[in-house]
Amino acid sequence: MDTRQKLRQIMKDNFAYKNVVDKYKETFEMDIKKLIGQTDPDVEGFKDYEEQRDLSVKFAWGHNHDFGNFALEGKMADRHIEIIADFIDNFALPYDLSGKKVLDVGVWTGGTSLILSALGAEVTALEEVVKYSNTVNYLASAFGISNLECKPHSLYELDVSDAYDFVIYSGVIYHVSDPILSLRVLFNSLKDNGRIFVETYGMPGNSEKVPVLLFLGPQFITKGSKKDLTRSGWNYFVPSPVVLYLWVATVGFDDITVGNLDSFKRIKCAATRHQHKDMLRAGLSRPNIR
Repeated sequence: MDTRQKLRQIMKDNFAYKNVVDKYKETFEMDIKKLIGQTDPDVEGFKDYEEQRDLSVKFAWGHNHDFGNFALEGKMADRHIEIIADFIDNFALPYDLSGKKVLDVGVWTGGTSLILSALGAEVTALEEVVKYSNTVNYLASAFGISNLECKPHSLYELDVSDAYDFVIYSGVIYHVSDPILSLRVLFNSLKDNGRIFVETYGMPGNSEKVPVLLFLGPQFITKGSKKDLTRSGWNYFVPSPVVLYLWVATVGFDDITVGNLDSFKRIKCAATRHQHKDMLRAGLSRPNIR
């Protein structure tokens, strides 16, 4: 059984209706299904929801999940399984995470966080969209998971030092307005010899002499309907593999491994914080950051 098959089996064994604790069994399916398609910008505190990302306004399930008695198709399909499996097989993320503290950033409805918790990690998830953060915590309670907590905070609000063994930063960095600052926040959050695993939408460009970076901006929409609030997009900076390497190195990481741009235009990267060290302060958007 390969790693992907193992992770699929873990999802079936740990996160199906049969595992729901008695307190939630009667209402579990209804509680989950009633979330789909809900439009509630007020809970997010938006001043003008029309300026916001559709997925932040209208609830959409993140990843495929077969609960046994019912199943949900997620916008990202099985990418939670594919990404963690690839990190394990090709970037040295341990399969056994027992006793390890893991920060999982931008988790949507918690696909990767559930897997990491089942592998034994003590998982802190960050999800700035409140409705999704609440859903992850609901799943943790419903399945009786004591080693998973999701916090409804922006990554930029994270103020934790030397706490985590691993950081999973998947499908997020091209959505943030300040990728350098985001990586420095995560560098600070790791223990010495801790490792970060990054997965991102990317673009071609491997020249070290001319690193290529694409700016799209939130006005760039790839598909979907404004009326139905089903649009995707809202990307900021899309790196080439060389740019991703330089971003990670700039904030202090070493032992950097960057994969090639794959057929889905995605890049993966892993790097180590051997010890805390300073970085260039000139022009840094938060000059007092550790």
